[in-house]
Amino acid sequence: MEAVLRYMVRSPISPRLPSGVPDSGDGALVRAARGGDRGACQAIWEKYAALVQRMVRRFFGPGPDHLDVCQEAFLRVFKRLDELREPAALPGFIIGITLGVARNEARRRRIRAIVGLTAPEDLPGAVVPGVADEAREAMRALYRLLDGLGAEDRSLFVARYIEKMEIAEVASLHGLSLSTVKRRIARLALRVDLRMKSEPALVQYVGLLGQGGSS
Repeated sequence: MEAVLRYMVRSPISPRLPSGVPDSGDGALVRAARGGDRGACQAIWEKYAALVQRMVRRFFGPGPDHLDVCQEAFLRVFKRLDELREPAALPGFIIGITLGVARNEARRRRIRAIVGLTAPEDLPGAVVPGVADEAREAMRALYRLLDGLGAEDRSLFVARYIEKMEIAEVASLHGLSLSTVKRRIARLALRVDLRMKSEPALVQYVGLLGQGGSS
């Protein structure tokens, strides 16, 4: 699975800031943005746009840039800045909102598919330049599998297995208790693992998710 997921991050995107490590400049930016400073808002956008783009791309998989989802995430970030108790915790705040927007979009797309209104750009199968055919098919298979999950389970999967977040961080971002997330991650790993057995492109990865996934 690790080899497949590496193909999902080929474009040059800044790494996620380490959990629990505040950025000394974020407090000032947040305070200025709360005061209506458009320059501060622009600075936040420029600083964290790559992070949001990466989270959205990893949630939905290969395909369009999903710029509308990224823009909606930032709109909500700026609307909810007053809710941020610790301005230095801005990265986690942005990640949490982005995952929430992505979950809502996933639910909306599922409803559109059910009633026959799925847009062409929402369909899977886009070509990712520079990715080997075998890895590309595995990637498509993985996202076909994820399409069968509920929005929150998909979000948990992305946070834990693709973003490699610690369980405590996953719990915090989803507003769930640590014990609840541990149980759900364990069940999710078993569920996804079982489905991988029916996907020829993913059979070789069966069993890997359960190796420390809920610890």
